[in-house]
Amino acid sequence: MKTPFKALGATLLTGVLVACGSTEQAGQNTRTVTAAVPESPPRLPLSGILTAPSSGLAKGLTLPLDDYSLNSADQYAWQVAIQDRWQSCMAQYGFKDFGPPEPSIQAATAQAEADMGRRYGISDLESARKHGYHLPRTAPEPSHWEPAKGAEEAVFTGDGAEVTDGLYEGKRIPDGGCRGEAKRMFPMALTPHSAEAEARAYEKSMDDSDVTKVFEKWSTCMKGRGFKVGTPLIEHDDLGISLTTPTPSVEETALAVADVECKKKTDLVGVWHGKEKAWQQQELAKNAAGLEKEKKQKDRVAAKVAQAYKNES
Repeated sequence: MKTPFKALGATLLTGVLVACGSTEQAGQNTRTVTAAVPESPPRLPLSGILTAPSSGLAKGLTLPLDDYSLNSADQYAWQVAIQDRWQSCMAQYGFKDFGPPEPSIQAATAQAEADMGRRYGISDLESARKHGYHLPRTAPEPSHWEPAKGAEEAVFTGDGAEVTDGLYEGKRIPDGGCRGEAKRMFPMALTPHSAEAEARAYEKSMDDSDVTKVFEKWSTCMKGRGFKVGTPLIEHDDLGISLTTPTPSVEETALAVADVECKKKTDLVGVWHGKEKAWQQQELAKNAAGLEKEKKQKDRVAAKVAQAYKNES
């Protein structure tokens, strides 16, 4: 089953936080950061973080099920709340310079652009001209971070030689350490019903007769530009395009530009988005009870982390 771009792991923010402090997931080439983090600039209001693309054919587009899971601003605020709690908790045990990387506003923006901006394949002509199918690099990727080995790691995780019977230097630490405390204070909103409904609607939209017709029109347009491709969800490897290279090739850029221009000519994004919206509305009607229950939980988490973010600004 094909799944939306968002469901394929385009959610950039959560992955960054999962890496931070996850010693059980560390790879061979990781490094430990122990230096203090420089003072950060004032935090922007959450209302200033994009939750939909700001340019291209998908500019401003949203879907009904978007309200049933954390958006990019919510996830950013959740990361900030978690890491603020890490730091305040660790400071109680003498670790004043406990310093995971600051969550990135740029990553939150990139997530919003990618989730919908590439849901129907690449859709921004300027990006296609500059980057081909490569994702624009809006900011350097953060280095992998881990707490310092020894006492810092023991207090953070709640496990280590320096912790005896739940005590560190005679002072009790939370179950699971400061990391466990933060997880309990700010649990991540889990929305499996929403994710499943979204995937079903996306799959149905791809098989919708109006969408398959616009695929054919797009493919005919691409053929006229010299490219033989049958679907806008292009398998890049099959066309000899590598997205792991630092920069796109001339061939990749030409294909990407033609792709977006043919989408514009055929209104592929508008047609597909309209049909997916209709299928999502059907999913909402059929699965209202489970979805509303998840939404209430999600809204509670979003409100709590937004308040924490506001208090720390």
